[in-house]
Amino acid sequence: MSFEVIEHDLGGRLGRLKTKHGVVRTPALAPVVNPRRTPFPLEYFEDVFKCDLVITNAYLIHKYYGEDAIKQKIHSILKFSKTVMTDSGAYQILLYGYVDVSPDFIVEYQREIGSDIGVILDVPTGAFNTKYSKEWSVRETLRRAERHRLVTMDGDMLWVAPIQGGLDLELVTYSAKRVVEMNYDIYAIGSPTQVMENYRFDLLVDIIACVKSIVPPNKPVHLFGAGHPLMLSLAVAMGCDLFDSASYALYAREGRYMTPYGTIRVSELKELPCECPICSRISVEDLLEMNKEEKEAAIAQHNMYVLMAELRRIREAISEGTLWRLLESRCRSHPYMYRAYLKLVKYIKLLEKHDYWSRPLVRGVFLFDSTSVIRCPKVIRHLELLKQRYKAERRFLIIIPEGDIRPFEEDPLIGKFLHEVYIRRKLYKVADLFVLSRAFILVPIELSETFPFSQYEIAPYGDLDEEFKVKVQKFLVDFLNTHGYEKVYVIKRDELDNLVSFIVNVIKDKMRENLIVLSAERMHEVLVHT
Repeated sequence: MSFEVIEHDLGGRLGRLKTKHGVVRTPALAPVVNPRRTPFPLEYFEDVFKCDLVITNAYLIHKYYGEDAIKQKIHSILKFSKTVMTDSGAYQILLYGYVDVSPDFIVEYQREIGSDIGVILDVPTGAFNTKYSKEWSVRETLRRAERHRLVTMDGDMLWVAPIQGGLDLELVTYSAKRVVEMNYDIYAIGSPTQVMENYRFDLLVDIIACVKSIVPPNKPVHLFGAGHPLMLSLAVAMGCDLFDSASYALYAREGRYMTPYGTIRVSELKELPCECPICSRISVEDLLEMNKEEKEAAIAQHNMYVLMAELRRIREAISEGTLWRLLESRCRSHPYMYRAYLKLVKYIKLLEKHDYWSRPLVRGVFLFDSTSVIRCPKVIRHLELLKQRYKAERRFLIIIPEGDIRPFEEDPLIGKFLHEVYIRRKLYKVADLFVLSRAFILVPIELSETFPFSQYEIAPYGDLDEEFKVKVQKFLVDFLNTHGYEKVYVIKRDELDNLVSFIVNVIKDKMRENLIVLSAERMHEVLVHT
């Protein structure tokens, strides 16, 4: 198995998964294909939607085609020349409680029909309610994974081991640790479909974080049943590489129209808010007048265009380093996504660990308010590095609030103080100079022109969020305790905004009379005090 990570941003990864029928660019979505019931010609998946990967159900293929599928091979049946993944029938267990094939048979059948990526027949935890039955589903899935391990490692197929446990994170942890020891090619998060159907994306964050903390970074992670554009950026940012879903078709049957921000019933639309090839050539009236089959085909194609466009958007965001910006915009578009965004804070250091600091192609950081600031991985990394690595060998600390001009040195007040006082009077020998930034809180003047300290945009602060106050206060107290400055000087602008007032009050509580606040006109008095 060859899985190459090319670039990463947050937990998201641009990768290349090599299979016997080609290379899959990740993150990738595999549309679920049922050759007996597809809303548009099978050739569209490759020729129109440019999919690298599709998935079909080996259990249903056996039901429909039996031994004939072994002769025809799955690529011929699906009319798809690229990578085909086959599921084992676990979804039928989730729906109906059983399948009438053995785990050994379905594994061998996937091999015989020529699948590129196969899945062992696991037992979904979501199919059970009691603690005992959930534990049994995990133990049985692990038993089957261990049984098939030696068989599946033989040959050029890639094999997926599902990680079960449902919402029980202890079971998920146990399952992940055990199955990772078996060294499968791909690990999948099982049973999240019901979670996503109820829009409990916050619970999904817990499950993914649990799995990603255990699975080795050289292994792709598949998220079963994830197929709404609204939540794909969240799952990618948490570290998922592969997805599958039949949502494009299932939604179409119900007249549900996908957008990057949610789902709308076609009957409620006044216009088609999309520029895909379907929506750009018909009106909503045309769509509503179609017969059932035509309407389903049109909506399904639209849904596929939206899904594939979101995957391209995500991959480009990873390449540019703007995945956080995309994620934040998606999370602020739906209350349940915002709930997941709040849960994300719990794992922000996990994301920050994989977040880039610099790269050849630089894109600015967009921040919206104090809440956005204190949850941004780049801000968190900066504050941690300031505490850990900044060596203060000078006696005094000088803080000047930023203006509206960046780099900071080009701001009239900061530039005047820097050149006329700090440098010309050699104040740098006894004092550290920091800019008070609305985005990065404290920025050493030496870093003012480096990325990302001059490459950000932020809206004016309103009221400061309580979470922001708590975390910034802790940072400032720790920073002052670590560096032991004798005095702190704050050179204020004409009016103190909310941030400056808050910072001054925090420092005053710590430094007492050793805090000196000077107006811009009196900034030369720093020389007198030092």
